[in-house]
Amino acid sequence: MTEGKARVVVLIELLGRSGHERHEDIVFELGLIGDPAAVSAVEKAAGEPFPYLEEWGNLREFQRKCAYTLARIGTVESRAALERMTGHADPNLREYGQEGLARWPLPFKAR
Repeated sequence: MTEGKARVVVLIELLGRSGHERHEDIVFELGLIGDPAAVSAVEKAAGEPFPYLEEWGNLREFQRKCAYTLARIGTVESRAALERMTGHADPNLREYGQEGLARWPLPFKAR
């Protein structure tokens, strides 16, 4: 396993765990990497109401980052995840799913 792939595996594992306050940073990093292995974890995390994100008022921003990460990954699977988001019970997730679909696939532009 390459170092980059090992990093993705660790980030995916951490994204699914509670007990830390780095979910936004992790999903942002996964979006920069764009590895298709992250699709399922990002989709699941988008629907998780992490208590600290709700307390800080950042849950919606996190959910939006998840949608953009899925758009950035740009695979058929990530598009399907965004389509599922558009049917979610949470109206914000529905909106972010639609926003992600409108930008899918989102190319990475290095600065």
